Amino acid sequence: MPAAARPYWTGYLKLSLVTIAVRLYTATTERERVRFHQIHEPSGERVRQQLIVPGIGPVERDEIVKGYEYQKGQYVTVEPDDLKRLKLETTDTIDITQFVDEIDPIYFDAPYYLVPDGSVAEEGYRVIREALRETGKIAIGQVVISGQERIVAIRPLGRGLLGNSLHYQDEIRKPEDFFGTIAEDSVNEKLEGKLPEKAPERKPAQVINLMDALKRSLAEEEKAPEPASRRAAARSEREAAPPAKAAARGRKAEAPSGQRSLLLPVEGGRGRGAQAKEEREAPAEAPKRRRKAS
Repeated sequence: MPAAARPYWTGYLKLSLVTIAVRLYTATTERERVRFHQIHEPSGERVRQQLIVPGIGPVERDEIVKGYEYQKGQYVTVEPDDLKRLKLETTDTIDITQFVDEIDPIYFDAPYYLVPDGSVAEEGYRVIREALRETGKIAIGQVVISGQERIVAIRPLGRGLLGNSLHYQDEIRKPEDFFGTIAEDSVNEKLEGKLPEKAPERKPAQVINLMDALKRSLAEEEKAPEPASRRAAARSEREAAPPAKAAARGRKAEAPSGQRSLLLPVEGGRGRGAQAKEEREAPAEAPKRRRKAS
């Protein structure tokens, strides 16, 4: 232990009926922290701050008292004797009140080394240290230092014990005030080790040109060879049929195989136009003479 180190607090660690003399040392130091001062550049002199009251000017330090702002711009003064009555008396005992499995790191504040005070205290100190190490528990103690009540978490650290002062719950800001803008579903999925599912890719709709498709279909049918059996049957039928009938069948055979006829329906094998023409060319029938009634 450094010779210049001074204990931050001296007292007793109490667990039920067991009391152990201990010393508390701060585990951090500010010696290596670089500090800067405000300097007046033209003169190189350090700038000093003054206590000034608006509308009055500089005031002496002994004219200043403590006050509580109960309303915007309205204060009630508190006398030193009032502060003494409100101030808690420093206790010389860290009372262990409970044991817990773990503590959220957000509650940890300043760290301290808890050291036995003398060889007589070492035996009980080692018993508490090993009990915490074997059970994996954290001891929670209460103590009043400099008029403030503090909660201390005590854990094994090597051959000794490490104490951490803890923040109270009302001293912790709500994380929802800072993380509220983050999408909740994404946060939950990342915490569970899952990534958002990739949306399925949608294929673009195919635009079909009907006229082009019809032309391709006709071209394929014209290129397709006609089966030999069909050609033989058509040849024998033309030879056996009368010339007019064979010619009509020949005209039908010229249509591509499988293609539906685009001709309009006809009546009696002739178009309506031919029938109408015959009706116009036929001589009109002479009207019958009516007999005169007697």
